[in-house]
Amino acid sequence: MLHGPARTGHVMRQLCALLGIVSIAVFAGGGTALAASKGQSSKTLVVVMKADEEVPHCDPATNAARGNAVFRITDASTGTVTYKLVANNLPGDITAAHIHQSPAGQPGAIVQPLSLTAGATNGVIGRGTFTNPELVNALKSDPAGYYVNVHSSVCPTGVIRGQFGGHGKSS
Repeated sequence: MLHGPARTGHVMRQLCALLGIVSIAVFAGGGTALAASKGQSSKTLVVVMKADEEVPHCDPATNAARGNAVFRITDASTGTVTYKLVANNLPGDITAAHIHQSPAGQPGAIVQPLSLTAGATNGVIGRGTFTNPELVNALKSDPAGYYVNVHSSVCPTGVIRGQFGGHGKSS
């Protein structure tokens, strides 16, 4: 059994290996991962958001402006979804976040507002639950037709964006 610094180093190596595997799973899907746990009906969708994906691009946003959104469909029949939004290095104060309907490269209509944590500027900026069976069904049939974005006081039309679906098959 390991003790002291040797144990700490061993635990840190295991944690880094686990984080590496999760990162590969997220980024190998072109920015979006859709996974189902065996024996469970819930599905998890992860959307990676970048400033370069926002249309129109907000000039004050640098490549350091990034984020992700994790959605867990807890009940597909009722359309119940829990979510968490994470963002870092956004210019200005964060003012809104939404799911929009539109393919990549085009702005689109808001189909689901997402709640924010008041005063949050970096890290977890919002979390919540919504029920929208039409949206859940649409994400199943055409995930690439929807995106998530975050707005700020400096970039009111949006500062970071990520498309659902990405590359590859969603199941």
